[in-house]
Amino acid sequence: MKSILMKSGLGMLALGLAATSAQASWDRGGYSHHEAYLQQQSRAYTQEIDARQDRQAARIRAAMRAGHLTRFEFRTLIDEQHAIRITERHFRADGRMNAREFQRLERALDRASFNIRTEAHDRQARSSHDRHSRFN
Repeated sequence: MKSILMKSGLGMLALGLAATSAQASWDRGGYSHHEAYLQQQSRAYTQEIDARQDRQAARIRAAMRAGHLTRFEFRTLIDEQHAIRITERHFRADGRMNAREFQRLERALDRASFNIRTEAHDRQARSSHDRHSRFN
């Protein structure tokens, strides 16, 4: 009787150890499925934010080259883009960006886009006598 109990106890222990080692080898190579998904989602958020910021910076430069922005407007818009980049860096400091942080950056970029359009179409322009100067 004791030997049957001992054998079954050892068998259960062996099965438990085998299951634990299988789980450890599954996670050893990287992230679990959920962690991998979060990392992929974070990369997608970051790429989308970066692409949007690049497009907005191009719009600002194009408006400046066309003479639609004053020096002060240009500097204000560039400072706004810089503040968004700092916020993005702060959000990515832990290695990932979650959905709430992404939404906050999206709202900031929406405001920045509105400001770019407003400043570029407000009928203020650099003075014509300073045409050769890059900035006002």
